Amino acid sequence: MRHTCVPLVLVLLAASSFACAQARTDAGGTRITEPAAAPSRWQADRDALDQVLRARVVAASTPRELWIEGTLADADPWTGARALAEARARVPGEKLFLASLAMACLAPLQPLPGECDATDRLADWAIRDPDNGLPVLLLADRARQRNNMASMLAHLEDAATKPRFDDYANRAAVLLWEAIRDVPGTIDPAARAELAASYGLLRVSYPTRQITSLCRGLDKQADGVRGACIAAGNALAQRGATWSLRSAGARLAERSSEGPALAIAQQQVSAVQRRAFECAEPGNAIAAGLESADATARARAVAQWEARLVRDAQQGEVAACAAG
Repeated sequence: MRHTCVPLVLVLLAASSFACAQARTDAGGTRITEPAAAPSRWQADRDALDQVLRARVVAASTPRELWIEGTLADADPWTGARALAEARARVPGEKLFLASLAMACLAPLQPLPGECDATDRLADWAIRDPDNGLPVLLLADRARQRNNMASMLAHLEDAATKPRFDDYANRAAVLLWEAIRDVPGTIDPAARAELAASYGLLRVSYPTRQITSLCRGLDKQADGVRGACIAAGNALAQRGATWSLRSAGARLAERSSEGPALAIAQQQVSAVQRRAFECAEPGNAIAAGLESADATARARAVAQWEARLVRDAQQGEVAACAAG
């Protein structure tokens, strides 16, 4: 069963991980046609606030602002890596900073940033976040890129045993929201909430993008790789913290399966997509509230939006939905 994503739901939930990518085929198929979203009443305010925030974080030096500077440094990834490394050094126990630096250092940059060249940041993430299977899957993908199939197999088998998979996107959404909320000025909180969500819309999860490259052409691989791919995909589909991670896992298991197992894998893909849509759908009312002409309705929507972000960050998007 396929669903058309509702744009306002996506605006609201962009900082969480479910997105309309769920509604397209895994191998580059066409995206389901979606209705165009109406322009936001807050677009001018959002644009102005975006500029203020970017200038503010560049001038600041707190770990949160350093992380935001690194996250938003699209035009200068070398500066971004330096900022993320500084945030990571300042708060070594913050898993979001650890993961963000690791993923930034996987970008194919020449020359490689010094902060990435001196330390294997992906291995560092895997070591310091030992129950998280996501960095292990990224290690498997890196082994694939290096044509080291034995290492890829070992990492896939290891990932399948991990109890959770988390890219900390939900934690990231809260930090961005707090920074935007704290910018001085009279811009309406609803505009601030929409700007926070828009940052999520602009970014495709790096792990979900990389996982789409895993386990293709399995007929040419050694014995055991197919089973490891299926097991790792099922683990991610069942234990991912966000819907986009679970969808990526279900797709991984699907493309790795054949024969009778394929139908089971396809059912899992449909089940993940259906549940993701059901969890996102209540956000329609909140998103509509952010655009309301009534200040009380907007304030209520912002409070609901913030509560949802915090709950997702504390529990994980999937677990928070299950808890109601």
